[in-house]
Amino acid sequence: MQSVTALPGFERLLEVCQGRAHPLKLEPPLSSGGPVEPFVAGQPMDPQLAALYARAGLLWVRDEFYLFPVRHEQRPDLHRVNANWRKDWVAPFGSLLVFAKDDRLAYCYATVPSLADARGVQPVVWVDVYEALYAVPVASCVDHFFTTYARYLEDAPKPSSDEEDAPPRRRTFPWNASEAIARDSELVRRVQAGHFDFLMKESARAREWVETWAGRL
Repeated sequence: MQSVTALPGFERLLEVCQGRAHPLKLEPPLSSGGPVEPFVAGQPMDPQLAALYARAGLLWVRDEFYLFPVRHEQRPDLHRVNANWRKDWVAPFGSLLVFAKDDRLAYCYATVPSLADARGVQPVVWVDVYEALYAVPVASCVDHFFTTYARYLEDAPKPSSDEEDAPPRRRTFPWNASEAIARDSELVRRVQAGHFDFLMKESARAREWVETWAGRL
């Protein structure tokens, strides 16, 4: 069983971005940051997310996603974002641990503390904050989220010859990443068991999409 602190998916994402010349910014954690705190706005910190923050103070993949820094004086940070999230959103969404957002829009990525396994590892969901609030599962853990995102970027159409310096053409995650998401067998098992149904009640589109790639239809 993979260690909860091993991050091969994160390493794979960095390799794919480098290989495709996809703009990425990665900064080490602040030397004065100290150990990652065990709780965020009252919710337990996911151990893989803590391992990531021990290695990355900032992670930005252009036009894709932005990882909130643990604490920052000028930018929205993990603790402030989640304190506001818990204040503004009712259950069950107020209990999610938001750790990243879409780089261009307000869609969020969050772990689900209530669905943590025996090791404390939490699955990841994509949250739509624009319409009736709902979330769809995208990975069985934080590191598998990076594995899935790396596969999604690998499948992106390459720029034409007159766009050699351009990043991969924009698609939409997670809707165009069904095949990559479905390769996460643990996530599929949990979807089939109904573990995420409580987060999809408000969107028939979300339920139908998830049921399609998870084999529940």
